[in-house]
Amino acid sequence: MEVKQITNKSEWEQFVLSQSYTLFVQSSHYGEFYEALGEKSWILGVFDNDKLVGGSLVVSTHARRGDFLYLPYGPLGEGAEILFFYLKKFAKENKFDFIRCSPFWLLAGGGENILKQSGFRHAPMHILAENTWLLNLDKTEDELLAQMEKTHRYLIRRCEKGGVRVKKSTDQDVLEQFNNLHDETAKRHKFHRFSEGYIKKEFDAFAPHNETMIMNGYLPDGRLDSSAIIFFYGNMAAYRHGASLNLDNKLSTSYLVQWEAIKEAKRRGIKWYNFWGVIPAKAGKNHPFYGITHFKKGFGGEQMDLVHCHDLPISWKYWFNWIIETLRSFKRGFK
Repeated sequence: MEVKQITNKSEWEQFVLSQSYTLFVQSSHYGEFYEALGEKSWILGVFDNDKLVGGSLVVSTHARRGDFLYLPYGPLGEGAEILFFYLKKFAKENKFDFIRCSPFWLLAGGGENILKQSGFRHAPMHILAENTWLLNLDKTEDELLAQMEKTHRYLIRRCEKGGVRVKKSTDQDVLEQFNNLHDETAKRHKFHRFSEGYIKKEFDAFAPHNETMIMNGYLPDGRLDSSAIIFFYGNMAAYRHGASLNLDNKLSTSYLVQWEAIKEAKRRGIKWYNFWGVIPAKAGKNHPFYGITHFKKGFGGEQMDLVHCHDLPISWKYWFNWIIETLRSFKRGFK
């Protein structure tokens, strides 16, 4: 096996889309998003006799606390060990302080041993969801409704009968509405949100390919009450960002927004609806995701627990980053 940089993006897209779970953060479009942030991206493939069998999108992150290479939900396929060996040399040559890996590997699958054998250690905090909730869409709409919690079904039907409207859009004006709503939601619930620029650039990388959409929920009087940004990539739709105000306690518009997103994914022939982050099985009520977890799980589905984010230190500066992120993790309630 050998590692080679892939410059033919369509070759990589075909490989990613052939996986059991197609992850939009491994798409070449996600690399373009990082480039729009002023960073760099590389697609590194693992080849066995010129056949692409594995690899990863790799992006750079430059910060005052340290510069690192990042594999978002990578690597995919075979040859992780040889890829890590290649990346370690690449990181040293290009003066990166560490390598960060958030693989989409089942926690119970033994992948953590591969990371440890390659020199990785537990990262102080996660970047992508490590406990995620997946809904299999290979069912009829009636079957999906039947497997929901009774309260979820009731609230969806109440919104439908009460005149709540859900509008789908890819317009920049609507994206601005989402960001305004997200600002207010973050202030109310005291969480750290992605910046407006970050969300816009991420959205802009996928919108031209019809792979993302904003779903806005409006009360009968026309007020915007909830909003979600959904990514549609291959066989998976992902609930990436959400915001809600709950202006009317009788009409919980966010439930109908999710139901319309699920139906949109079904119309596109998508198999999995990924609700993104939920709490670990043993987490308490003080976990930052405690409230949203009940909301997500009520739609039915199953939990997928992934291997924790890992770091491979390259220079002494990594430990400066480790201290800062450890403190941040405590502050945000993840420790």
